[in-house]
Amino acid sequence: MKKHALSLSLFSILASTHTLAIDHDLENAGQVKKFINNDLNTPVIAKQTKRFTGATIQSETVEAITPQCPTLSTGNLYTLSNSNAGDNICYHFEITERSKTTALLVGQSQGTNVNLSIIKHNPDNTFTAIGSSANPDNQDEVVLALTEPGHYYWFMEVIESDGAAYNFGAAVANNLDSYEFNDTVALSTVLPDRQNSIVGNMDSINDVDYYQFTAVRGQDLSLSFFDGLSDEYVVEIYNSGWVPVTLNTYQIISNLQENQSINLRVSANKALPANPENSYTLNIASIVASFSNHVITGESNVNRIPYSARHYLGPYLTTQAYRKLNWSLVLKDTTGAPIEGAIAQFTFIKNANDPQNTLTTYKVNSDGNGAISEQINLGACNPNATGIEHTEYSFGYKNEWRSDVEVGLWRIDIPTNRGFDEKGRLDTIGIGGDNVPYVYFGHICDQDLISSNPS
Repeated sequence: MKKHALSLSLFSILASTHTLAIDHDLENAGQVKKFINNDLNTPVIAKQTKRFTGATIQSETVEAITPQCPTLSTGNLYTLSNSNAGDNICYHFEITERSKTTALLVGQSQGTNVNLSIIKHNPDNTFTAIGSSANPDNQDEVVLALTEPGHYYWFMEVIESDGAAYNFGAAVANNLDSYEFNDTVALSTVLPDRQNSIVGNMDSINDVDYYQFTAVRGQDLSLSFFDGLSDEYVVEIYNSGWVPVTLNTYQIISNLQENQSINLRVSANKALPANPENSYTLNIASIVASFSNHVITGESNVNRIPYSARHYLGPYLTTQAYRKLNWSLVLKDTTGAPIEGAIAQFTFIKNANDPQNTLTTYKVNSDGNGAISEQINLGACNPNATGIEHTEYSFGYKNEWRSDVEVGLWRIDIPTNRGFDEKGRLDTIGIGGDNVPYVYFGHICDQDLISSNPS
């Protein structure tokens, strides 16, 4: 797997440069009779699109109402003819579970211009426009809205018409990811200043997910997108235009200015059917360039076994503890600032003679200060080195000690987010490497004072 570098020029997006292609698989349901309802076109309807998030939406039970217009089914494409300028045409549809509705109006002749809205019929018999589309001339209209269970209307305002037929309908998707509704640049999911790993899907062929990340410090970033080799998605980054991103690899973004925004777009590969059951993983994260303040130690009162220990032929026990092992460090980006949400893995082999059965890994995410601070309870101690003797001088006494120790190993691996190295291994920094892969550790099981004499 290769890594790619990308230098982004400073840019801003004032409006979406993406016009949604109106592909659909709606069933043609034939002609419907024109129904005009001017009562819905009143000042009580707030004609502005609301932005919903999964955290704020509360589902409601579908309450009985009296539809103000004829009821039609979603999933169909209906044909409407003989419209006149000034007509306000509406039809009712019902939503029974939380979903995203894509209402569309297509196939207008050159002499026809019809605007489209989705209007919600509230339980108190008021009406709210939750989305509108008013493209000029005979351009197609699309309204995307997150729809809670309830009653809704297609509302079509005829600006001009030559009486020719056009079509309208609605596709409803129930299998939503956690990032709906973010189908335009203006509604981009704004990602926080931390490591981000996003799992999403395409609920329909028309679904588009927009994301924005700001490199607050101008730090180098890593961008990767994994789709399980399904080829169902198109991923793009904005760089004076939408530029495709190579899938299933790592791309480094560098030479950024402070507070420069990165805009990303995920859409469905229209050559394949959308499968909402499948998902993608989008990662955008700061490069982990270094770490500091690393401390790996036992208790402060440990009577350490020194280099000069007798009756011990093993390696020097760099880290020693009685019952608890503490490890901590701070992870930093390419500017030297701490990173939130980065990962460090502590690999601990309690018994170096039996690594397969005593190996444990601890994966921990850094906090808002880039810090990781963890304590490991060592549990039962099973010595594999006994009778180790050493001399300690303390408070004017020469003390002779004998210790039984369980000799183990540890290492720290920190993924840099750069991808894979030339050997195909995940690129990491940390403590432990090719030449000295582990640091030796001594879990002191028992420590006896043999003698104590004035020195």
